[in-house]
Amino acid sequence: MRKLAAIVCLAVSAAAPACAEGLTATAQGAISHYRAEHGLPPVTADAKLMRLAAEQASAMARTGVLDHDVGRPFQARVASYGPDVAVENIAAGARTFPAALDMWKHSAGHDANLRRPGVTRFGIASAEAPDSKYKVFWALIMAGEKPKPKPRVREAGTPGLMAAAPTQGPKVRARSERKEKTGSTDLMASLKGLLKPLWPGSGAKER
Repeated sequence: MRKLAAIVCLAVSAAAPACAEGLTATAQGAISHYRAEHGLPPVTADAKLMRLAAEQASAMARTGVLDHDVGRPFQARVASYGPDVAVENIAAGARTFPAALDMWKHSAGHDANLRRPGVTRFGIASAEAPDSKYKVFWALIMAGEKPKPKPRVREAGTPGLMAAAPTQGPKVRARSERKEKTGSTDLMASLKGLLKPLWPGSGAKER
């Protein structure tokens, strides 16, 4: 009876904020611990996600139907929040949050949501449904930003850089001296070669 009273108290968060805080702390600790076991960062409570989760839990309790699209579809509910990534787990019939969390851990899709990369914030809520076969409904919404890709070295052709020609490789420059007046210099050298034997002392040397 004490556990049942606690769940009823948690479901009425507006009338009993202390109880809502207890659920938030319990969920944050349990989910963060589970993510840490898989090398993932913890989560923190978010006021808007708490309201969205309460909206979903109340809609399911009111209709007695366990479905993500009861009331408003999930995508429509999180559209105004605008996260990069958002997931939702729902459950029914679990009398405590640890029991609901255990159900999610043993379901592949729900467990993947608990361990979703980029998730940093969450909202949790439960709602009593005495006239339904489930008696209590749970909604957990987790959201955050997608992991940022590692920066890559930009290559030629990407925006902001000049594209190299297809055959253009590294450039080297060799400085060369220019020969000026090549024609007149060569002519003088030829004349000197022809006239040299006629000059005094221009004979070949012998030993």
